Amino acid sequence: PVKYIERTRAYYSAQGFSAYQWTVNESAPWTPLNKPLERCMVALLSTGGVFHKEQPPFKNERDDLTYREISKNVDVRDLRIVHYAYDHTDAKKDINCIFPIERFQELEAEGYIGELAPVAFTLMGGIFRRTYVRTEMAPRILQRLKDMKADVLFLVPA
Repeated sequence: PVKYIERTRAYYSAQGFSAYQWTVNESAPWTPLNKPLERCMVALLSTGGVFHKEQPPFKNERDDLTYREISKNVDVRDLRIVHYAYDHTDAKKDINCIFPIERFQELEAEGYIGELAPVAFTLMGGIFRRTYVRTEMAPRILQRLKDMKADVLFLVPA
């Protein structure tokens, strides 16, 4: 029923690869907060292909294996979107629907969260090279989060 599954299988097969193995998650690790949210540093990550106008745009195709860091104080008028897999109409009207940076700025100002991490992360969804994500990209982002001493990561899939 999901049309791109057969296209993906055909794409990998035509290149001589074995059948694409879709990720199946049997469980998800649970890590409870060890302090109140109003004392936590919260980081934001979006897979919406958002970037600052002074950063290089994402490639408009699957498997762009890069990510961008965007200052928590960004002016949303300076943000752009490149992503092949979804309609940008609503996001261009209000970037917060895929990158809720202003909502998190408000939560920080209201004291609902302790603070927003100094930078937010954005990348492209539609990455089929999951080994690379698991062994390269995710560990680099995780190390940045640890360096910032972030307590919580809020993921916004696009």
